[in-house]
Amino acid sequence: MPSLRLRPLHYGSSVLASARAETIGLLDNPSVSVTRSRLSGVLDEEEEWQAQIVQPIDISGRRNALRAAAEAESFAVIAETGRELEQRRAAARRAYAQCATAGEIARVHTTFVNELQSALRIVGERVEAGDTAAYDLRRVRVELSAAEAQAGLAAGEQTATCITLAEITGLEGVRSAGPLRPPILSSPADGARRQDLEATERRLEAARSTARAAARARLPELEVGIGYRRVETPFGSSDGPAVTIGATVPLFNSGGAASREAQALARLAAADAALARRAVAAETATARARAVAATEAASAAARTAADAGRLSEIAEVAYAAGEIGVAELIDAYRAAHDAKTSTLELTERAVLAA
Repeated sequence: MPSLRLRPLHYGSSVLASARAETIGLLDNPSVSVTRSRLSGVLDEEEEWQAQIVQPIDISGRRNALRAAAEAESFAVIAETGRELEQRRAAARRAYAQCATAGEIARVHTTFVNELQSALRIVGERVEAGDTAAYDLRRVRVELSAAEAQAGLAAGEQTATCITLAEITGLEGVRSAGPLRPPILSSPADGARRQDLEATERRLEAARSTARAAARARLPELEVGIGYRRVETPFGSSDGPAVTIGATVPLFNSGGAASREAQALARLAAADAALARRAVAAETATARARAVAATEAASAAARTAADAGRLSEIAEVAYAAGEIGVAELIDAYRAAHDAKTSTLELTERAVLAA
């Protein structure tokens, strides 16, 4: 099979998902503040400066859950990209099989035409010599005319199917992809995990992580502040470090509705994943059963085609010896032609099924 030059895939979505996961760190951004206050009284005046940095600390693990959800989503997007690549490769293999089959069938039709042309010359010589009736000549001509029409149609089909292969691979002017070979089926245990199913499983993981994050958002978030404070009065000044500890209290928005929504989405994702597992298993088993049946049929047809090919040689010798007529000779040619065509069609079907 020729090397494939597939069109590049768009990885922007996977890069975006990975970047989203990286933005969710272990800690949120701190806040920095500077305050100045002045108090004036009857006897004195007091001025205060304070600079402080406050760092929220996620003691509930909400950010970890959000990061896990984002990472799972990025893996899902990567799996979808891999599935798209698999589908493009499969399309290229299908185009290759169809182009190769069309080329082989076109050659079988050409061989049939050549055999009939050779028979036409032999029958014509016998008619001139008076050894056979003119009916045999007309019989061969009719068969030859039909065979030439079928050969022209096969050549057009080869051109049409190979255009698809040229479009996918970028190999302009491809007319024949080479010989078509029957597939070699691997055992079910050798099959790789489907990328679309992997994406579904990753999205289920992301939904569950999002539900955990929504549940943990209902807990308070600790805030620790460290700063510097300076107080100036007419009698002197004092300064030193300042430490604050606080917490965000989910009072007006407890997050219950958001948590219930996230849990419902997680249950929906679990149901979708269960259906996807069953669908993929059924689809894979069905495709394998068809591939096995088509491969066995192609092998049986190949043995028949070999016998039909020998039948043509035997018929030629018998016709030259006068033991059979031209009708039997044409039947032998057509039997070999039909057997070879059927073998190629079944081999194509087996390759497509595989």
